[in-house]
This record gives sequence, C-alpha cells and structure tokens, in this order.
Amino acid sequence: MISVKILIYGVGNMGKLFRDIFYGKGYYVRGYDIDQMKRDTNSISGFDVIFVCTPMYALEEALEHIKREAKKEALLVDVSSVKKVSVPLFEESGFDFLSIHPMLGGDSEISLSNVIVVRESGREEEKVILEELRKCGAVLSRLDVEEHDRKMAEIQGIAHFALVSMADFLRYGKEELKYASPIFTVLYKLASRIINQNWEMYFQIQKNAEDVREEYLRRAMELHEKMKDRESFREIFESLRKIYTDYESSTIILESYKATKKAESIEELRGLIKSIDSLILRLIERRIDAARQIARIKMERGEPIELKDVEEEKLWEVMSKTTLNPVKLKEIFEGIMSLAKEEEYKVAGVKYTIAVLGPQGSFSEEMALKLVGSRVPLRYCSTTDEIIKLVESGEVDYGLVPIENSVNGTVLPVIDALLNHDVEVFGEAKLEVNHCLVAKRKIELKEIKTIYSHPQAVAQCMGFINNYLPSVAIRYTTSTSDAARMLDDYSAAIMSENAARFYRLHVLRKGIQDLKGRNITRFYLIRRRSGRSEGKITSLFFGVEDKPGALKDVLEVFHKKGFNLRKLESRPAGTGLGDYVFFVEVEAPLREEDLLDLKQVTTFYKVVGVFDEVKRMSTL
Repeated sequence: MISVKILIYGVGNMGKLFRDIFYGKGYYVRGYDIDQMKRDTNSISGFDVIFVCTPMYALEEALEHIKREAKKEALLVDVSSVKKVSVPLFEESGFDFLSIHPMLGGDSEISLSNVIVVRESGREEEKVILEELRKCGAVLSRLDVEEHDRKMAEIQGIAHFALVSMADFLRYGKEELKYASPIFTVLYKLASRIINQNWEMYFQIQKNAEDVREEYLRRAMELHEKMKDRESFREIFESLRKIYTDYESSTIILESYKATKKAESIEELRGLIKSIDSLILRLIERRIDAARQIARIKMERGEPIELKDVEEEKLWEVMSKTTLNPVKLKEIFEGIMSLAKEEEYKVAGVKYTIAVLGPQGSFSEEMALKLVGSRVPLRYCSTTDEIIKLVESGEVDYGLVPIENSVNGTVLPVIDALLNHDVEVFGEAKLEVNHCLVAKRKIELKEIKTIYSHPQAVAQCMGFINNYLPSVAIRYTTSTSDAARMLDDYSAAIMSENAARFYRLHVLRKGIQDLKGRNITRFYLIRRRSGRSEGKITSLFFGVEDKPGALKDVLEVFHKKGFNLRKLESRPAGTGLGDYVFFVEVEAPLREEDLLDLKQVTTFYKVVGVFDEVKRMSTL
C-alpha cells in the first residue's frame, strides 16, 4: 500500500461513505466541512488526494477554496452526478483529477454497486483508489462525459421522474399504506427517499434529463393508447418479456418492505419480527448460494476455501456499523460464515481440512501443496501453536508443523506445544528449501539497492549476497507477504519459487541458498488422538528423577532392545530450575511391553505418535 493522505471535502452521506472505506483500509483520512461539527481538520493543505463531495451547486466555491489552500500536486476526485457540469470546473481548476460517479446513496453499501469512471489522469494515487474500490466489491465501468450524461438522463432522470410524478399525482400519506400492495409500498418508500433529499441535486439531474423526459412522456401517451386494446396490451408484455428477464429473487425486494413497516401493537410487533425472521432466512440462503459459487471459482483457481484474515476483516466491517453487542453479533456472523464454509467444502468435494503456517507462498504451503495438490482444503495460521490448538479442538482435521531444519535445527516451540496439547503425530514429510531472488520486474543485480526477507532466509543465502550483492541494504520482514508488499523497482526479495509465482514476481536467480541439496525442513502431520498407531518411528516425551544416571537408565532400555534414537532433545519442564523433559524419536514402533520397561525408569512418558513418511495425503 503506497502512503496516501486523503482529505474528504464535504462530510455528508457520500463523504462519510468514502471516509469510512479508506479509514477502514488503514489510510490516513481526515474530513473537512463547512459544518464545523463534521470536521476533524481545519486545514486542507498537505493531502495527496482530495475527494470533493460537496453538492453540485457548491462545487465552484469548494474548488476555489481548494485552489487557494491545497497543495498543487494533489489529486482531486469528482463524485458529481452530472459530468457536463462538474468536469469543466475541475478542468479549469488546474489540478489532476479523477472523475467517478458512485451509483449509490451515501447510506448504502458499496459492495456490488456500480462506480462509473468518467475521466482518469493516470496518477498512481488514482490506481490505488480504484483498486481499493474494486476490492470493496464495487463494479467499475467506464463512460466518457457525453455518454455518461446521456445514460444518466435515462437511468436516473426517468426513474426519479416516474417516482416523483407518482407521488405528485397520488399525494398519499403514509397512513394510506394500510391498503398498499408490496410493489406500491416499495415505490412509495423510494419516492419518499428522493423527495426528502437535497432538491437542488435532483434539479440538476432533471435538467440533464429534459430531452429524454420529453421523449418519455410522448412514448408514455402512446403506451396509454395501446393499453386500451387487449391484443396490443398482450403484444407489449410479450415484447418486453424478451428483454426484462432478470426477475430472480425479486420476492426478496418485495418482502423486505415489511421490515420497514411501523408496528405498534404487540400483535403487529410479533408479525414484524416474523416477517424479518423470514427475510433473514431468505438472505442467508442467498448468501450460502453465493458461497457455493465462490467455492467453484476457488476450485478453478486452486485457492483456499478458508482465509482467516479475510473473515476477520469482514467481521470487523460488520461490527463497525452497529452499536449492538459486538460479542453476540460476532457469534451470529461466525455461525453464518461457518455454515457457508461447510457448503463451500461440500461443493469443492473436500473431505478434510489441513492447517498450515501462512501466509500463502510460505514453505509450509509449498509442502502442503506437494501433499494435497490444491490450496482448497488449506487453512492458514500465523503460529504453530495456533495450528496445534485448531487440531486439538477439532476445528480442522489435520495440521502441518515444521519439526526441524537441517541448517537451523529443531523448532522448539513445536516440541513444547506437542507436550502441552492432546494431539498425535501420524506422519512426517520433507521439503528441500530452495530460495530464489525475485523482483517486481526483470532487473540487473547491479541495480538492486535493497533486499527484503525473513532473517532465516537471509542467513541461509549470505554467501550469494556477499558474492553478488555486497553493497545492498538488507531489510528483515516477518513474512513472505510483507517482503512482496515492500518491493519497489529497485529492490528484491528472497522467497520460494512457489511464493514468487503466487505474488506474480520475476525470478532473477534460483537456488541461491548456501547449502544446495542439504537445506531440508522436516514436517510433522498431526491429528486429534485416534488410538491408531501405524509406522516405523515413535516420538515421545519422558521425564526422569533428578539423580545421577537417570537418563542413562532410559537410554539403556532402548540400547538393549536395539532401538536407534534419531533424535534426543531436552526441554525445561517448567516446574523448577534444573527440571527437564526429554523428547526422543525412536526408529521402532514401541509396543506395550516396550512401554512397560520404559515406565520403570521414568517419572512419566507421553507417546506423541507412531508414523512413517507421507508422500501424498490422498493415500491416507
């Protein structure tokens, strides 16, 4: 994300919409308004982007103010409805500007709303704005000024005119809605919405639609005459039926009006709740259907069904829009998300889920893809402890955790977590770690000024760096995704080839690690306790008394049975200074009699698993 300071000039409904969008995305955002109660800044200088969200009648005055006080390099954003009015004013301002028309009200949700792009300047900030709107679910389209106003004369002008003319003709008060049909009530509510907004904005929209409105009235009179005749009436319906085919789920629109009805008596209030519950059910069904379609797309792309960080962002957005109890509301939406994921997994034909260390593009993901063949069943976690807890709770079926690396040794947090949680190891898998030097573009090594990567990856490639990039600055990151995000045209990152493909980066050099063919990471596959034990390797913990020869007695048991220990680690027991627990991997499947012998010379033992190497999860 490039650093962009954003000013919202005019904090009405539309201004608040854009302020909330970009503030929620982590941008520096401030609001300026003639109403001092709506301001959170008194200065409009120093901003990179200025959204001009004033009414059209106040546009000229706002631009004069911006010309006086804003920095000259600022990018302006025009959100006006009638572009033949606004675009000339922005052109005269001397600023670069982006002209868009958000086809929604300021109190609406931008997801699935049309945003028409009318004029672009080519600025980088502009690309950021449009990309963020796209990520929010907005549907971007492009029209030039003339075509935009022509289309708006039809889409906005005629629709608004029809609603206002209906309201003007009937002049019904809301008490007369007790006789109304669902269709009439929806039209009444929409007419009321328009009439109770700024009349000058709608005057400009209707000025733009004058010619189209004349044509509409002429055609309406022709239609009026045709509808007197039965056959003509049938022909009109049949001809229009070929065009207007999108009536699916229109019942939801008509049923939703009930949720807006005023209820006073307890019987009416109970009826209102019943109607709302029915509507909620229909909407959940629609949400689940959308989730099923997403699952099909994810299957085609090989993307994971479950991305926890995306879900958390969705939950945060929901919580920020209400004052209801956030804990209870979070439970409700997590339940809906869980139901959706269940259906997505059914569509994808996924029989199990597997938790791995994220983010996407990590070496853990690369190992998982070798085992599973697809990202679809993967769940990305930020720590190995999180993976083990998810497996223990049954929230995922399997976990993949690194147990040791041939260069950096044992992954001690994994050993500690295996001791403290009730899971079992049922397999192991090995991955040769191959590091690549990658960049946003094809770049000569001599042009690289900075390298970004995890400290461990940098340490494993220091020979290459010292030989070929001795003068570069090294910047450490916490993850592969951070390294990819920080790249500019004169920097590079160290990551796997798999990660480079995922982040669409150019591979400059492959296999830049110092120990080629010898940098191996071994992973454990874990699951909940099952009672099954199959394999040739046993991993277990044990404790011994604090006395001379205690450890030797245990090792003697293995020696007498001819069992080789391929791993032996000591860990603090956490019970006092000098108390230790030992972790071993025995090259044998320990039987009951072996464990009885072990019990005689230990204070406790815990078998973590009996396993073999696994090449593919499909064989399980």
